[in-house]
Amino acid sequence: MRIAIVSDYFPDFVGGAQTSMREQRLALQAAGHHVVMVSAVRGGPGGRYRRTDDGLQVKPSFTLPGVQLPVIPNNPRTTKVLEEFLREHKIDVVHVQTEFGLAHAAATVAARMGIPVVHTVHTFYWASDGGWHAPLEPLIRGLLRRVIRWEIPRQPFTPRPVDNLLRNLTLSMAKRADVVVSPSAHQAKDLQSAGVAGPVRVVPNPITTSPAPSRPLGEVAEPRFLWVARCDTVKRPLEFAQGALDALERTGGGFSVDFVGDGTELPALKRLVGDRPEVRVHGALPHDRVLELMDESSAVVLSSLGFDNQPMTIAEAVSRDRGVLYADPKLKEGLQGAGYLAHSADPAGFADALVKLTKDPSILVRMSKNAATDAAEFSAQTYVSRILIAYVAAKR
Repeated sequence: MRIAIVSDYFPDFVGGAQTSMREQRLALQAAGHHVVMVSAVRGGPGGRYRRTDDGLQVKPSFTLPGVQLPVIPNNPRTTKVLEEFLREHKIDVVHVQTEFGLAHAAATVAARMGIPVVHTVHTFYWASDGGWHAPLEPLIRGLLRRVIRWEIPRQPFTPRPVDNLLRNLTLSMAKRADVVVSPSAHQAKDLQSAGVAGPVRVVPNPITTSPAPSRPLGEVAEPRFLWVARCDTVKRPLEFAQGALDALERTGGGFSVDFVGDGTELPALKRLVGDRPEVRVHGALPHDRVLELMDESSAVVLSSLGFDNQPMTIAEAVSRDRGVLYADPKLKEGLQGAGYLAHSADPAGFADALVKLTKDPSILVRMSKNAATDAAEFSAQTYVSRILIAYVAAKR
């Protein structure tokens, strides 16, 4: 099958959606399928539309600061280039994985060409920082409408106006697709409740790839925890960091933590942890180095609450035979044996969990052992077999 994966995001920005798309592509290519990537690209030499050996890169009109979101309008020039590109590669399925201008442009072209559209929803649970932007919702809605050239519903999902707008934006794209893919069952249910009438299929994110074999956890003398995500409010790094600092006091520095990721909360995180030697704040790191830190860790931490649907953190952790300390009960999918749920999602809950795991590291060893079983849900082979069913359904 010949597939075009379409994303408005910069591929090199650290995030679960970007990691998932890379792994999807590798899994499909390994299975013998032709996969091209259509995505945003940062500035540099060359025109606005850059052909590569394996895809098409589009320079945004501008990039929203802070969130690093490229803005690519759905306009006649972009749709013309996309149509030429899809025809050239004889694309069978357009697989959009964002909800902004480039994704809508691809959906517009696909409809014109009679190509089925599959939409993976990486998050329906948009959440922003603070309420200062609430009065700007009408302006933002108008600008988004001009960028995507498609209607945005007005369903009341949340009292926060901009968050509600973004959730309706996601719904708008989902309703355009022939088949919607959700990496988690709980998000799939919410999408159907929101009014997605077409098929919604649950296809978990595929596992991360690495040439280095994974190593199950052996005896743990001093636990080492890895927090890796966008360092933004929705991922709640400060809540976990405060819990870690409290637990370090209670255990006499009995464990250590590595924080990996860039974002708006990074300066505050550095101020909070100060010069505590057990806490290392790395900022953004190459993916290979992240996997090395994962292998060096005793468990991975996922501190988000109500935002994620199926974080790549879970798939990556179990693929490396590591358990996951998490706080959101909805994220238990894929963590049947490898997860440890904090009793509460606040700093106190994280602190108690860290103290427990530090005082009884056999739990970490057991989580690592169970990860091998949980990993099967995220294997590349499982992903390919499930996503091909979605592609065939879309073609019908």
